[in-house]
Amino acid sequence: GAKRGPPPPFPAPPDVRPPDCISESIDPAGKNYSDLKVSIIIPYKNEKWEHIKGSLESILYYTPKKYLSEIMFVSDGNGPETMYINELQRMSKLITVFSLPPPGVGLIEAKMRAVGAVAVRSTVLVFLEPHIRVNKVWLQPLLRRLRENPKTLAMPQLDLIPPKDFGKYYAGTPGHWRFEWNLNLAFTNPRGIKESSNKAYPSPGTSGGIFAIRKDWWDTLGFYDYGMIGWGGDHVEASFKVWRCGGRIEVVPCSRIGHMFREPEQRPYDVPVDRVVQNYHRMAKTWFEGEYLEAFYKVKPEARAMDHGDVSEQLQLKERLQCKDMAWYLDHVDHELKWEKDHICIPGCNRQTHPDCCELPQAAYGRSTLDRTMPDEEYRIAEAGSRAALGHDEL
Repeated sequence: GAKRGPPPPFPAPPDVRPPDCISESIDPAGKNYSDLKVSIIIPYKNEKWEHIKGSLESILYYTPKKYLSEIMFVSDGNGPETMYINELQRMSKLITVFSLPPPGVGLIEAKMRAVGAVAVRSTVLVFLEPHIRVNKVWLQPLLRRLRENPKTLAMPQLDLIPPKDFGKYYAGTPGHWRFEWNLNLAFTNPRGIKESSNKAYPSPGTSGGIFAIRKDWWDTLGFYDYGMIGWGGDHVEASFKVWRCGGRIEVVPCSRIGHMFREPEQRPYDVPVDRVVQNYHRMAKTWFEGEYLEAFYKVKPEARAMDHGDVSEQLQLKERLQCKDMAWYLDHVDHELKWEKDHICIPGCNRQTHPDCCELPQAAYGRSTLDRTMPDEEYRIAEAGSRAALGHDEL
């Protein structure tokens, strides 16, 4: 439970967990996770001190020290005024600062280098962001999922911190993360998961920067693809690699973290769109075979002419790990994406002049490649069919 001690030095977030989370926090191996040592990794660039300090205060307050080997802040090319080394180190002996000189290497490579520098005794990597607040007993439910299946990428359920007020905290809604055919991220809840459910559930994708994974599994999967540049695409790679090469991704509703979702113009990272599309093209060339690559091009036509670099090493890794193909992923992991393949269209253009344009004037809510979404009933049928085909509740 929470500490019997001084109240937190920050506005305490509401306890928004579903009921009965104690059972979802206990180590099934009976070791109280004493054999797991966690390195928390937090990349930061041009971030406000108020946000970094608030993030760290919540981590120090709500995380039992016995689980941590370190909290590593990864400075990706910060100048002296946004580095905060002394301020960070004053807050705890667990803190290390891994500093990459200006201009920095970009978020993807910064994470790879950080993992290379973590403490030797660490067995679990937990990636966080510098504008979050972790909530009560947030870590143990993630460790429980890794204990039950060491090839899991476990995500907390994200709650909301408004961009204008870091002291506020609102419950997020249940749902899973996934990609559209243009590799844009979407958040949907076709299973109709209730807020009262305490059980972890599968998610076709991960949203990016906030998750736990075992270090040995990370190393086996060879994260990340060296050919990706800067920012954007690492979450796509993680999603396809984990699911298709023998693991699974889950959202854990008993683990709660408030995250400040920012509009692109509020982000400290400069994200050139072409660069992101280039990374997505690279992911599509690696993970989408044949007709699936064509579906990507249909809704990302500008990618076709872009250089995606050499992906042979990634294809060899797929071969070596005996990763499953895209058809398997569509049949068993992302039923919506399978349905969408035959419904994708380009919103906001005229169908008379271009056959790939959508029929309806507006894109479906929260989507960029569709004017309608898969009916929940069809989703349930597809999911039941997949379970029957696998012969058990693997997913």
